[in-house]
Amino acid sequence: MLPTMARGSCERVIVSADPAYPPLHWYDGKQLRGASIVIITRILTDLGLPYELRYLGPWKRVLNAAQNGNIDVITTLKITPERRSFLLFSELVLNNPVAAFVKKDHPPPFSKWEDLIGLRGGIARGNRFGSLFDEFMDNRLNVSEADNLETAFNMLLANRFDYVITGYHAGQAHMASANIDDKLIPLQPFLIDSQNLFGFVAQSPCAIHLPAFNKQLEKLHKEGFIERALLQARADWRKAPVIGKN
Repeated sequence: MLPTMARGSCERVIVSADPAYPPLHWYDGKQLRGASIVIITRILTDLGLPYELRYLGPWKRVLNAAQNGNIDVITTLKITPERRSFLLFSELVLNNPVAAFVKKDHPPPFSKWEDLIGLRGGIARGNRFGSLFDEFMDNRLNVSEADNLETAFNMLLANRFDYVITGYHAGQAHMASANIDDKLIPLQPFLIDSQNLFGFVAQSPCAIHLPAFNKQLEKLHKEGFIERALLQARADWRKAPVIGKN
């Protein structure tokens, strides 16, 4: 059952994001940046809605703030049953396939999920990938959480993990920033061809603007703005790959 939209007035849209998921979104020590930040601020501006970008710290803290109604929108994330209990999701923002990254010089044989059984996997803390794969991962795979993707990749390089699961775009961005493009590769085929969406907090009065938000999002897709924002964010991250911490 979907959550119900809250009543009241939306005086300002409080937006937050995972601070360590470039090129879609990251915190550079001063502000949230990335493709999804560019997209949502463009849409809110077009709709004439005042907004605030709020850095909250680690990803789990962002999810908790949304669940508690302390922010209005998360940008962007994948749908899971748990998240559906407190978020109303936008239309498609962009495809963000999920991949298992492995060491380039020692890739395991892979053609299906079951090929990962018996190997040591890693993910960044708080990452989820959609109900079907999450259930398989939780019940069939040996996967441990690292504090963040950078740590997970370092553990992979140190042979403490055999693979690391993350979004394809985020994985490529982190490899580029750490100059390990020649050391890791994503296994093919992708684990999931998944989508990233904006999540409006259901109890927020700002959720009333979701239909208008979706119309503007569709317009930007047709104009090619979404793809241009992603390409620019990749270039920005490559120039200054910095994730700030308080």
